[in-house]
Amino acid sequence: MEIDELDHAVVVTVNRDEAEQHAWKGTDAPVDIVRLAKSDDLDEATLADLGFVARPRWINWCAPVRDSEADFEAALSGTERRNIRLGRRFVQDEGLHVSVRVGLTPELVDQFLVLYDRQIETMPRGKNFARRWRDRLLAAGHEHVSVCVYEGARMIVGSLWWIRPEQSVLQMRFSAASADARLSRVMRVAYMEAFRFARESGLAFASLGNDPSLFGHVVQPGLFTFKSRFGFAPVPSQTLDPKLGGEHADRILTLRSLSDPALVVTWGRHRGTPLSWPESAQAPGHDLLILSSAPDEALTGRFRTDGFRETRSVTVV
Repeated sequence: MEIDELDHAVVVTVNRDEAEQHAWKGTDAPVDIVRLAKSDDLDEATLADLGFVARPRWINWCAPVRDSEADFEAALSGTERRNIRLGRRFVQDEGLHVSVRVGLTPELVDQFLVLYDRQIETMPRGKNFARRWRDRLLAAGHEHVSVCVYEGARMIVGSLWWIRPEQSVLQMRFSAASADARLSRVMRVAYMEAFRFARESGLAFASLGNDPSLFGHVVQPGLFTFKSRFGFAPVPSQTLDPKLGGEHADRILTLRSLSDPALVVTWGRHRGTPLSWPESAQAPGHDLLILSSAPDEALTGRFRTDGFRETRSVTVV
């Protein structure tokens, strides 16, 4: 049995024998999550009997860009279509400039990183992956496109996208926005311009990037809400990036170090089946587990779950 503190959550890793014996109860550590090692060797029924839920380590949010902008927007809710209109109106009324540029330069990336740094500083457990990736982004700059919004010379929204012609995907690497731009829905304007670029480049899909499959720890449920309401659904990240494969099988004992509610994107129909692209994105495959500290039947209605096979809620006492 191993005990680690991962981003303020105490995680105990156990083997099967230790799981059956509830070995974590013998430690003085304030355990938040029990994680089962070598869970890939066990089927779903055995995991359930042990009290564990398996999930992919990473998920990638994907959606078809469709034949036109009108077709893409038609698949969204009325509220989301209104948010796009309000964002565009703000851009027009404030005289903002939207820039779409193929290729990354050091000047553009560094300007983006200033914005990204400030956004990460506001997140309680934010990870500054973009700054770590600076040199790699520039080394592959010709494979990327930037979609940014400027107020004069000041970047207020920045997004860097990876052009993946072999997969027919435009995948977001990183994005950031100033606080006023987020409140004014300007990020949606940048994303819609990125989807237009994908469409005009003959790409069939857009991706809003990879996230951990647990929302409420490092990434928060608000990110899940934004991406799902924007018409995107998750696929296992290994479908597009094999190096992001693998799973966690967790037993969450408390929400003390997580958000309440917390969201877990589980394997659903994908576990143990061959994964291929784009077939994995053509029908809902994942399941959604909503964890809360008190029973609340209204919880399932708070989250858009069109891209999921099924949704259920569980009370964590």
